[in-house]
Amino acid sequence: MTITSNTFSGKHSGDFHRAWLLHRRSYKERSVIAEFLVENHGRVAMVVRGVRQSRSSLGSLLQPFHQLMVRWKGRTDLKTLVDLEPGQMNFLAGQRLYCGFYINELLMRALIPGQLVDGVVELYQAVLSDLKSEQPIEPLLRSFELDLLELCGYAPPLDWDSQNNEPLKDNSVYRFDPEHGLMPVPATVPHYLQAYCFSSSSLKALSERDFGAPDQYADFKRFNRQAMKLLIGDRPLQSRMLFARRSSAPTIPKRIIEIDAANH
Repeated sequence: MTITSNTFSGKHSGDFHRAWLLHRRSYKERSVIAEFLVENHGRVAMVVRGVRQSRSSLGSLLQPFHQLMVRWKGRTDLKTLVDLEPGQMNFLAGQRLYCGFYINELLMRALIPGQLVDGVVELYQAVLSDLKSEQPIEPLLRSFELDLLELCGYAPPLDWDSQNNEPLKDNSVYRFDPEHGLMPVPATVPHYLQAYCFSSSSLKALSERDFGAPDQYADFKRFNRQAMKLLIGDRPLQSRMLFARRSSAPTIPKRIIEIDAANH
C-alpha cells in the first residue's frame, strides 16, 4: 500500500489529465461541483461552471464511467474546471449500471481529497472493463471490495485466527471484529453474534477468491460489508437505496437514472 499527500500547490494543472466522474452536485444557479478520480492526483473536486444551462455542451460529457481529459485551476481543495474533453466512452446498463454507481460511491467514501492511493486508477479501469463484459456480478463486486480494502490498508486477514495466532481450522466458525480480526466461537453461536460469524470454509474461499459455490455468496457479501465499515463508515450508501428503489419500481429511462444518481 502506498498513500501519498498531494496538496495541489500549483495554481493551474497545466497538461490534461485522465479523469472519471465519481459524483456531482448542484452548485449555485448554473454550475455543479464535480468529484473526479484523476490519474496521478486522486480525488479532486472541481466547480464546473454553466453546465446546468440549456445550451451547455458539458452535460453530455459530464457523466459517470466515461474517461475524460481535464484541466483545472485553483490553489484550494476546490478547483475550477478549465477544459474538458472526451476520452473513452463507457456505457453501462441495467444491473451493471447500478453496480457502477455503487463502485463510484465506495471510492467517494474511501478516498480522501489530497491523498493519492497507488493502484486505485488501475483498479477502477479494470472493474469498468469487467462490468462491460459478461462476467458474473457477485464475484466482480466482492473482488473489487477486497482489492480496495487492500490498496487503502484496511484488508483483514481472511485465513488467520487472531486470538490464537494460528491458521483457521476446518469445520469451525469464527466471529469477525473489524478492529481485531477473526476469533473462534463455540459450536453453538449465540443469537446476537450470528450476524458476525462465518464458517471457516467461506472465509477460506473468500481469501482464495474462489467463487465457485454460489451458496457462499451471501456470506461473502456480509463479510465484506462489515470489513468496509472501518474504511467508509456506517452511513448508508445512497447507491443501495437507489438499487432498492429500482427493484420495486417500473423501468426508468437510463438518462433519468444517471442524473438521479449523479446528484445524490
